[in-house]
Amino acid sequence: MYEDEKTQQNLYAFKPQLEKMNKMGVALIVFLLLVIGVGVYALYIQIVDGHAVTGMRDNVVWGLYIVNFIFFIGISYAGALISGILHLLRVPWRTPIIRMAEMITVISTMIGPAYILLCIGRLDRLPNLILFGRIQSPIIWDVIAITTYLSGSIIFLYLAMIRDLAILRDNPVKNARWRNPIYRFLSVRYKDTTKQKELLNVSTDLLSIVIIPLAILVHSVLAWIFGMTLRPGWHSTIFAPYFVIAAVYSGTGVLIMVMWIFRKIYHLEAQITKIHFNYLGIIMIVLGALYGYFTFSEYLTSWYGSIKWDMEVLYRLFDPTEYWPLFVFAVFVGVLVPIIIVTVPKFRNVNSIAAAATIAVLALWVKRYLIIIPTLETPLLPIHDLRPEYAHYSATWIEWALTFAGIALFILLFYLFSKFIPIIPVVRSGEEKDYSRLRKIVFEKQMKKVIRQNKKSDRVITGMIILLMIFSAPGVLAQDENKIQPLLKLDYFHVDSIHNLTATLRAKVEGRFTPLEGMEIDFKFTQGGSEKSLGTVLTNEKGKITLPIPDDIIATGGDNGLFSFEAFFAGKGNWEKASAATTMKPLRMEMSFFQKEEEKMVNLRAFELGKDNQWVPVENLDVLFYVPRTFSLLKVGQATLANGSASLEFPTTVPGNRLGYVTLVAKVEENETYGNVEVNGTINWGKPLPVTKIIKRGLGDTNAPLWMVYTLIVLLSLVWFHYMYVIFTVFRIRHLGKS
Repeated sequence: MYEDEKTQQNLYAFKPQLEKMNKMGVALIVFLLLVIGVGVYALYIQIVDGHAVTGMRDNVVWGLYIVNFIFFIGISYAGALISGILHLLRVPWRTPIIRMAEMITVISTMIGPAYILLCIGRLDRLPNLILFGRIQSPIIWDVIAITTYLSGSIIFLYLAMIRDLAILRDNPVKNARWRNPIYRFLSVRYKDTTKQKELLNVSTDLLSIVIIPLAILVHSVLAWIFGMTLRPGWHSTIFAPYFVIAAVYSGTGVLIMVMWIFRKIYHLEAQITKIHFNYLGIIMIVLGALYGYFTFSEYLTSWYGSIKWDMEVLYRLFDPTEYWPLFVFAVFVGVLVPIIIVTVPKFRNVNSIAAAATIAVLALWVKRYLIIIPTLETPLLPIHDLRPEYAHYSATWIEWALTFAGIALFILLFYLFSKFIPIIPVVRSGEEKDYSRLRKIVFEKQMKKVIRQNKKSDRVITGMIILLMIFSAPGVLAQDENKIQPLLKLDYFHVDSIHNLTATLRAKVEGRFTPLEGMEIDFKFTQGGSEKSLGTVLTNEKGKITLPIPDDIIATGGDNGLFSFEAFFAGKGNWEKASAATTMKPLRMEMSFFQKEEEKMVNLRAFELGKDNQWVPVENLDVLFYVPRTFSLLKVGQATLANGSASLEFPTTVPGNRLGYVTLVAKVEENETYGNVEVNGTINWGKPLPVTKIIKRGLGDTNAPLWMVYTLIVLLSLVWFHYMYVIFTVFRIRHLGKS
């Protein structure tokens, strides 16, 4: 293979790195192997003792393993996108970093899925995923997508290495000569002829075009696994683009970290310059701004919608005693600090950009943790008598050991790979520009610093603003120490034969009424000047209490048929005392149905408790009739009692169930004398619902819909057709090398 002067210089510079390993390299390998060994021991304990040694339980079924899986898969997509886009656009400064990006893709895609295996309790059932997998399951989509993506990433990395493998074949290494036959085999007799060069360039371009949308699609599939569930915090339409942006953001940060490390280890200051860090830093802040926008949009819509279960997750994230510190670091620090460092020229240098990338990567790992754990700690159904360790997740040393083992394996594979093939391509494709000239152009185009003259005055003004904020904050944040007068309301409800008292305790805070939870309310029954305690009950999260009235109270007959009740709040903390009272007269209602020819009627009779505990008919009382619907009551009529009786023509147009049965509710609402009274009856006079065909969907289908099968077959066929074409082209290059 022809070697120009630039290629010979690169080979002379990088070949010693392949042939020699210093003591620091050996020490690094030993340390990484020890970390991996601890992880293997932790895995052995987990296999022997089961998942009980981890923090995962029936409630929180996922933990660090799934967090690591999402993280490693995410950074792999960034490598594919960056290398593919830079290659297609022929970006002149891409060469020193493109191989690192490709290696990140391959290595992290191999490590990430391993954490799924750690999370599976029955590894013996793993073949069932392939043998009996359901195409309509997003998990199967993920398995297919990751397998396809890993295959394409390996082929793409191999195509980019063929030229360097050919150079190493023609210039055998002196140490570890076992590698020379491998170089000869993998170089496929490449001699850089015109035809071979054309075939290799076309194949690389073609695979770059395929790998970019494939990377986006794969992480979208991973997001759909979460978004297609009904769990709060996951069920979101923007999860797919949100995951993609977060993945590329974290992957760009990992690429900057890898560049900085190898720049220090192999002294690549001449090849990996400040320009590369600046350009990747700009890419990182753009992605960080997009990630911040998606984060704000996600939490804003959840908060503004105020759905109960979504709010439960948000309360956990905003609670200083739970996830608030992690939330601030992941959402604010992980976005703002990298943007400030890269955009402010005073802070922008190689080390600071690498530090900003490290902060971004750590923040994105924490964000994956916040996506998984708080949601699983917030079940849709209330769970009673549950031990705290089952409701709250806390990772054990087993999980941390396997987490660090995965990171150590990533570093080890990366380091060993750099000892097998140059970390920076030796053979240049001729499209790169001279970096000294490129640096000169960039420095000439830099904007002049305008604000320097007033630096001292700016600092003084900034200091005054900060002091003003500090001294004004206590006045803004301090709460009014005066006690607040709450509002206590007491209502009486009589549903069928059950008598209840309902008390509601609220207080007006910052212009809106807030329910007071956990407050003691005393209930009393008053008769003939004497009082009888009915007990003390705590308010629920809505500030309400429902207390059944004992039958012996109703049997007393009250004061001439009137019953008086009181509710009293003794005050607590900043809340003043409050009391409420209600007086009611028991009302008994009876509902019956009769049909006269074509006319269907509802008859309602009502009696009140009079003197000598005798029930007498009620006069001039309005009664409302309702039919229960899915979310509320549908009003169907109104009648006024005369001599204790009222009639209503039954609305036959009201739909019932499949047999025509419908429930009719008669209510007296918030009456000064009788309170709230309700009685209901059921009869098959409703309009029967037509028999509907049950349409299965999602995982409930016995077979996947044809459109899904056809779409999957077409997409996979297109991708693997390109893979086969590229592999066939490699054999053509090998065949051309014979001549």
